[in-house]
Amino acid sequence: MLLLTLLTLFVVPLAIVMAVDASATSGEATRNRQLAEEQRVPAVLTAKPPQMAAPGAETVAASVRWVATDGVTQTGTARVPLGTSEGDTIHIWLDAAGRPTDPPLTHTAIVVDEIVAGMMAFAGSLVVMAGTYGVEWLLISRRRARAWERDWASVEPTWSGRIEH
Repeated sequence: MLLLTLLTLFVVPLAIVMAVDASATSGEATRNRQLAEEQRVPAVLTAKPPQMAAPGAETVAASVRWVATDGVTQTGTARVPLGTSEGDTIHIWLDAAGRPTDPPLTHTAIVVDEIVAGMMAFAGSLVVMAGTYGVEWLLISRRRARAWERDWASVEPTWSGRIEH
């Protein structure tokens, strides 16, 4: 029983460290890939963007025009900051095919993902620890019940008067 508890206490911090490290490695790799494949270009809003966004959103979809690396003017829809107006120049990110895309992950987004991964690993570890405790409790209870039955079997005949002293 003690072995299960010690193993759990060792595995919990290890799981948290591994989850945070995997999240950081994945986030940095994604960011590096995005920075290598995507490019930031100036774009002009060609229509008045919506002035309201979904709760918590800081950008809205709007029609924009930009000049591609080959010099050809392109149009499309991109995410633009709230409060921009038709004719404003903003910067958008283009993917490898020249289509508007989300900007690369920020350092803050990667850190938030790491924190979430750590919290999820901790929550999962709590579930494992609770399960370990439940199994240990069940095994100990069964052992105690068997010991009580054995002791009672040796005492009960004398105590109930079925066997004379």
